[in-house]
Amino acid sequence: MAAVDRRVPVQFLRAAFEAEDWVGVLLKTYQTGRVVQRIVPVSTAVSDRFQAWLRHMNAHAWNVYVSVNAYRPGRSRARDAVAAVRHLFLEEDHDGPGLLAALSTRPDLPPPSYVLHSSPGRLHVLWRVRGVAPVHVEELQRRLARELATDRAATSSAQTTRLPGFFNHKRRPAARVDIEALHADDVFSAADLPACRTSAESTTRHTRSARPQGAGRVDRARAFLRRVEPAITGQHGDRQTFRLCCRIVRGFALSAEEAMQALVGWNARCDPPWTEGELRQKVANARRYGREPEGGLL
Repeated sequence: MAAVDRRVPVQFLRAAFEAEDWVGVLLKTYQTGRVVQRIVPVSTAVSDRFQAWLRHMNAHAWNVYVSVNAYRPGRSRARDAVAAVRHLFLEEDHDGPGLLAALSTRPDLPPPSYVLHSSPGRLHVLWRVRGVAPVHVEELQRRLARELATDRAATSSAQTTRLPGFFNHKRRPAARVDIEALHADDVFSAADLPACRTSAESTTRHTRSARPQGAGRVDRARAFLRRVEPAITGQHGDRQTFRLCCRIVRGFALSAEEAMQALVGWNARCDPPWTEGELRQKVANARRYGREPEGGLL
């Protein structure tokens, strides 16, 4: 296996953020589901000691992520802790070359600043931006995800991306996350991007009028589920299924019966599949305890 590229993570962090920014660094192992989080200044994130720790963790099958945007100092990576938007972000988990081809035909979008190859065929696309509010970048990311059929769950301003230069251990064999710095020196403003609504009222009217009804929501949920890995016994499948049900029930604004219809195909891929009673209980718990914004994935 190739070695971690020591230069790339540091170069990316220095180019992708302002010198005074704080960033969220997230480490996750899919072997146990454990997560380690740090909110640190960029100067700390690029330091030799911090980078050596990341390399050590990555060598022991921990995946390394960094926030797409800057955070306030503290412990929270929640949306309300975002201090400044630094990137417009899209994630494509199936047809990376197809997404790049589609982007090349969009006259309303500037060329991306960075393309991260998270694993074969899978991409994270970022535009370096300044002066864009979190609510507006989220609206634009949701709109582009609908239009370009990218991951609609990856549209929060609190989104993370894989830190380039390290290895992606989610699949075997592990693949190094490579980066194409296409227009790394360009920083785009709101005027360079497709128009976003600027008032909560207009956003609400647009969201309500554009949301599909009934079967349309179920079809969208099924399309989303086709991208989701199945739950496997011994690999934190219970937690994964509850979180997934939260996204399906609340994110797609589905009733319990609609959610059950949408989950049939995904559940058949699980090992072993959940019984109908087990799945109904998870759907009910998702409706009761989930925090996913209602209709947030539509």
